[in-house]
Amino acid sequence: MKKNNLIGLFALLLLVAVQIPFIYSASCSQISQANYNTCLQILNTTLNDSDKDLLISNLDYQDKFFPNHQYVFNRNMNLVISDAPTGVSKQQGIFVKDVWASIFAVMPSTLYNNTLYVPNKTQVLTGFNVRYTLPSNYYSSGYPNTNGGDCQRIYTLTKNISENKVYVNNLYQSSGKLVNINVNQNSVITSVFNVQISYSVAHYGWQRYCSRRSNGVCVKYSYRCSSSYNEVQQDNIQATDSINVKLYNNTLYAEIKTISSYSGSIDFNLNFSDSVKASFENSQYRYDKFTYSINYSKGPYYVLTLRADDYKNEQISNLFKQGNELIVKNYNNCSLEAFDFFNYINKSCNAEQKVSDLRVETDKIRYFANETILVSVYPQNISVNLTYGNQSKIIKGNTTLIAKDLENKIIAVNGTSNAERAIYVQEKDNFGLVYNLSIFGFLNYAIYAVLRKYFGGLI
Repeated sequence: MKKNNLIGLFALLLLVAVQIPFIYSASCSQISQANYNTCLQILNTTLNDSDKDLLISNLDYQDKFFPNHQYVFNRNMNLVISDAPTGVSKQQGIFVKDVWASIFAVMPSTLYNNTLYVPNKTQVLTGFNVRYTLPSNYYSSGYPNTNGGDCQRIYTLTKNISENKVYVNNLYQSSGKLVNINVNQNSVITSVFNVQISYSVAHYGWQRYCSRRSNGVCVKYSYRCSSSYNEVQQDNIQATDSINVKLYNNTLYAEIKTISSYSGSIDFNLNFSDSVKASFENSQYRYDKFTYSINYSKGPYYVLTLRADDYKNEQISNLFKQGNELIVKNYNNCSLEAFDFFNYINKSCNAEQKVSDLRVETDKIRYFANETILVSVYPQNISVNLTYGNQSKIIKGNTTLIAKDLENKIIAVNGTSNAERAIYVQEKDNFGLVYNLSIFGFLNYAIYAVLRKYFGGLI
């Protein structure tokens, strides 16, 4: 007998062990096949339910730095929900039972710092249901049997209306399961599921009548089921749910402007408001303002809501960044992407912008060799490649050069723009020689003029 008990206990334990994966697998039914086993492993850990939900909800969400609202929409629309989620109350009536309504999700929406943000135009996914208990007509089997005093009761349906309406700040939007709404300010979204059903009820009662007479006297009485009165019975049951949302007021912008180009590199000025990615041929700059994950609700169905958390991280690959400026070696295939909770920008960027007013100025025109030249390049906020003789350097604004003999041109280059400044440089030694020769010639001329005046006849 003891042996049989042990065998029975072992069989029971084996049955439980076999059933555990199937019990747990119900919570992994929405998880992809690639992550299904991981989901089961999470469910078998000692983590609390909220931690398990957090891990499981993000197994399939791959866009950690991008708000993929389409993923959320597709998953939520594929959920099959027929009964009320956990915590949703049910209303009871005469003919209708378990009336419930719930706002499952607002799509798109983003949960940030415990506030649900929505754009001006979004959609509300609602759930609602009702269970009907249809009345049955009653017919007595015979006198004196009754039900509720009736020998017969006939129900006739006169009204059966059920509709789920959605309101934003008490303004009617539309009805149904998935409703388009307009949000113009911080709002309260309300779902109202109204069920109206009416029956006309005909009541019949036992009525005694004389079924046999003799000599004008009734000698036998019988009973027949006759119409007594009519009434209307009805249910008017309403189930509601509400959610607070905040209108997302954000101006997304991202601009990249060429400042200068020199030595095969280009200098960009990058201005942006939120997450951004600037891509070039072999380099990239990326700034992620938020990380995105999935928030579960409405258990046990796991309705998805996108969640954002602060991140503020930048990644630099094969380029140099200083302030808002990016210096890129190969600027081919330049493109710019930017996004916030709901908006997206994707555009190409023009790396070649001609500086129309580029000019070079010097403090004077004539210099001696080895004299310092004061150079100014305008506009002064752009970088140029400045060349003078065998001297070449990248400058912005002002610089100095050393005058060289026979080098009479200063050139500034910015992308496809260039400007030149002509100067005159002379060597000091050559100038002295010319000066001395000039003085010698002048003296000779003066002596010649004197000799001619006094000894004109002899010369």
